[in-house]
Amino acid sequence: MRKIIICLTLIVLIYPFQAFSENFAPVGTSVAQFLEIGVGAGATGMGEAYTVMAKDASATFWNPAGLADVQRYNLFTSYTQWPAGISVGAISFATNTGNLGTFAVNSIYLMADDMEITTINNPEGTGEYFSISNYSLGLSYSRYLTDKVSVGVTTKYVHEGYYDYGYSTWALDLGTLYRTGFHGLKLGMSVLHFAPEIRFDGDYVDYSDPKSYAAEEPNPKEFGNYSLPINFRFGVAMDVFKMKRHTITAATDMIHPNNNREQYNAGLQYSFDKIIHLRTGYKMSADEGGFSFGGGTNLNIGQDYKVILNYSYADMGILNGINRFSLNIHF
Repeated sequence: MRKIIICLTLIVLIYPFQAFSENFAPVGTSVAQFLEIGVGAGATGMGEAYTVMAKDASATFWNPAGLADVQRYNLFTSYTQWPAGISVGAISFATNTGNLGTFAVNSIYLMADDMEITTINNPEGTGEYFSISNYSLGLSYSRYLTDKVSVGVTTKYVHEGYYDYGYSTWALDLGTLYRTGFHGLKLGMSVLHFAPEIRFDGDYVDYSDPKSYAAEEPNPKEFGNYSLPINFRFGVAMDVFKMKRHTITAATDMIHPNNNREQYNAGLQYSFDKIIHLRTGYKMSADEGGFSFGGGTNLNIGQDYKVILNYSYADMGILNGINRFSLNIHF
């Protein structure tokens, strides 16, 4: 067991630095980018190093194996104000059914104001507007295989629409989580947004191709095939300091996406008496910014209800900083 832990720790420490030697990043080669926006202030406050940290209904968005730790019922909701007037919301409800395991339903949506249509002849706008429709709807299941190992799966419906163009598809998330019992050490992996290639409905005129754009008779093209942003995540977390009322947890994630270079996230969480939480994190391979911080508090309401409020701020470099809020209700 000790040899396995040492090997996995070396992988976490060495492998991320190989990502910096890669010169090519296949950015812009996948669709459904709203699925890659971090969900939950607790996760984003730790720099999104959350593959093994999620143990409530929010686990559906990071590693569905973490759902196995839900005690009874749990409702999670999150709101993010993204740049350019875009807002991102998420909601998940999980219930533990005992020996049958834990079930959850979840959704992510992206909203933006209507945008004016522009053309070659009307670059300032035609006076007509179009809207977008981006969302996913999922059903998750998780259970313990042993007293330390849990697995989880999410199947979800993903839709993306712009004006008269769009697609719908099914996607799959898979995850596993191993709790070693040694100083809170946890190891986990997840594969997110695994799906077949998609093609947008309809056709379009390519104004960069003279054969497609002709004044007399345009020759529209069909859209090509694209993949969803498939992410393989490997995470480790451990309590590096623990006393009766004080705990400091360190976490790190390696992410291998199909549309970018490998990414490496790291985060810290300080907890006082399991009531007050302070967090900070850093995304080492972020194109802009990378630093984040946040905090939260647990409010016990009666004997059976607990409300968790979280907030985080993430630096986005030349873009505005991002504020996130999330609410978690256990009952």
